[in-house]
Amino acid sequence: MDKLAVIYGTGTGHTGEMAEQIDDGARSEGLETELILLGNVTEDAPGGGRITSVDDALVIMDSADAVAIGSSTYNMLPVVFVEQLLKKAGSLDLSGKVGTAFGPYATRPKAVGIIIDAMKSWGMDVVEPGLQVSGAITGKIKQESRELGESIARALSEKS
Repeated sequence: MDKLAVIYGTGTGHTGEMAEQIDDGARSEGLETELILLGNVTEDAPGGGRITSVDDALVIMDSADAVAIGSSTYNMLPVVFVEQLLKKAGSLDLSGKVGTAFGPYATRPKAVGIIIDAMKSWGMDVVEPGLQVSGAITGKIKQESRELGESIARALSEKS
């Protein structure tokens, strides 16, 4: 079974809401998924869930067939843990894997484009344009996020 790693960094929780919907959409199409919130170290998160270090996330990325990376835009860049992931991921062989990016922004949508550019430089087959949204995560945005997960599954099935 093909596997999707949904890796994200978040400040307000909006990126996490999108990540959960992408994960649900991909699973509804038969993909195995792993939802990964980036942090300093790998540990159980207060209130449930798990936080994963950048280095551990790289191992998961390397073993997955597809990767969706999410980040809000902060100071015109992805959040710090996603930025660290992008810098280190260039050392992996991700060519031919399916990838996409997603995330919310307040004023200027930059993070999704930065992530997609990185994925292209790694030789990934990118599902474009990804998904970038402004403001609160509404029902419409949740549906679009779910559809992005479904699109990743279709892109993987087309490669088989």
